[in-house]
Amino acid sequence: MYNEFFEAQSSLIMKKNSFFTSFLVAGISCLSAPFSQAELVDGLIEYWAFDGDYAAGLDASNDGVLVKSGTGDASFVLGKFGSAVDLENSIGNQAVINVGDPAQFAFEAGSMSISAWYTTESLYTDWGTLVSQAEGGNWRIARHGTSGTNFKWSISGPASVAANIDQQDGSWHHVVVTHPSPEDGGEVTMYIDGVAVRTAANWILGNGSGFQMQIGGNAQASNRGWDGNIDDVALWDRALTEEEVALIWNGGEGASIESLTQGPATPLQIVDVAHTDTGNNILVDLAFTSREGRSYSVFSTNDLSLPLTSWTELNDDVPAAVGESTTVFRVNFNTQGLPLDEHQFFVVAENP
Repeated sequence: MYNEFFEAQSSLIMKKNSFFTSFLVAGISCLSAPFSQAELVDGLIEYWAFDGDYAAGLDASNDGVLVKSGTGDASFVLGKFGSAVDLENSIGNQAVINVGDPAQFAFEAGSMSISAWYTTESLYTDWGTLVSQAEGGNWRIARHGTSGTNFKWSISGPASVAANIDQQDGSWHHVVVTHPSPEDGGEVTMYIDGVAVRTAANWILGNGSGFQMQIGGNAQASNRGWDGNIDDVALWDRALTEEEVALIWNGGEGASIESLTQGPATPLQIVDVAHTDTGNNILVDLAFTSREGRSYSVFSTNDLSLPLTSWTELNDDVPAAVGESTTVFRVNFNTQGLPLDEHQFFVVAENP
C-alpha cells in the first residue's frame, strides 16, 4: 500500500537553523540536533566536580589540596551532581581547599565569571567564604553578617554586590557572578538560583597579591571557612550571558559543568530508521544516540520551509534507554495524525 512511500531516496545534505541532517532512509529524512555546549566551553578556565576527590576537571595542576587546622574536617556526601564536599568549619577549626597557581585565577583587570552550588549550615563568624582569592582588590563570594542573609560578591571597600536572602534551609542553592572588565563594559551581576538579584558597576580586578585561590575559605583571612556543602565550582575568563546562567540553573534541576561542556563520546544523531507496514498503519522506529539519565524531544514535519517552532511535537519526554548508547522511539503515523507525503522529516533534540 505504501511501498512507493518507503522507496530509498538519495541523501539529503542541508543545514536548517541549528539542526543538522543525519541521513535520509526509506523516504524519511532524519535531522538531529547538536548538543548546545560550545558556548559554555568558551573561556572555561577550570571546574571542580568534587565527585569523591578534589581533582580539577581540565588541568591536573589545578587539583585541590585539603588544608586543615584544629578539628576542621571535610568529607564527601551526596551532592547536587554525584558527590559534593562537606566542609566542617568553626572558630579555630578550619578545612579549606587550595587550588592551582595564584596568578591563574586573579583575572587582573580582566573579565571573569564564577559558578557554584552550595548548602548552608552554621554561620559561626561574620564571614563565611564560599570561594575567594583573598582580600583587598581581589575577589570573593561570602556570606556576611550574623544573620547569614547577606550574600556578597566583593572586591574592596564599597565595591560589592550584596543580596539579602535567607538560605539557612539546608537546600541546594546556586550562585553565579558575572564580572565584565571595565574595557568590555557592562555591569557586575549576581544570580541566585537562576535569578539576577543584584547588579552594580564593574571594577578592576586585582592581581591576586600572590594569595592562593581557596574553595571554602579565604587565604588572607583566618576563621572565614564555609560551613556546609559545596559542589561543581567553575571559573571562566569572561562574563557569562543570562542564557548561559539559565543553562546551568536548568529550572532548579541543575546541569553539571561536565555535562554542559564535555558532551557524549559520540554526537547526538539518528543512526537508524526502520518501518513496518501493517496494511492499516505505518510504524517508524527512530534509533538515536543517547545519554543515560537524559530525555529527548522528537519533532516532525513534511514541510522544511516551516520554522522548527511550527513542527509537530511528537513527544517532549522520551527517556534514554537504560544501559544502552542508543534509544528507539516509535512513530505511529495513524495515531500521531501525520500525513503520508513523499518525505517526512524528523528532529531529535536532547532536553536541557
